[in-house]
Amino acid sequence: MLKNAFAIATSVVVLVVAAPAAAEQVKRSLPACVSEDLLDEFITYVTKGDSNGARQLLMSGKCTMLSAGAAVSVISPGFMVATIRYNGTKLFTPSEAVR
Repeated sequence: MLKNAFAIATSVVVLVVAAPAAAEQVKRSLPACVSEDLLDEFITYVTKGDSNGARQLLMSGKCTMLSAGAAVSVISPGFMVATIRYNGTKLFTPSEAVR
């Protein structure tokens, strides 16, 4: 009986640990970048009206625009910046994108 209980408990632990992060949806269309520094740079370009700078980061593939409703895995919700996995890539986005 004790062996069966241990086997069941071990199986449950393995299933919980091996389960992938649940997919969540992006709440607001916001940028996401491969580093926090690039996210800060992108936001600075946008707030200063430098559309060429923002476009360059998007075209380089270092940043992307998340669409509302897109599926992501939240690695860390963060206070100001969330860490997510989007299409297999770890990215950083403003936390309000996933809250």
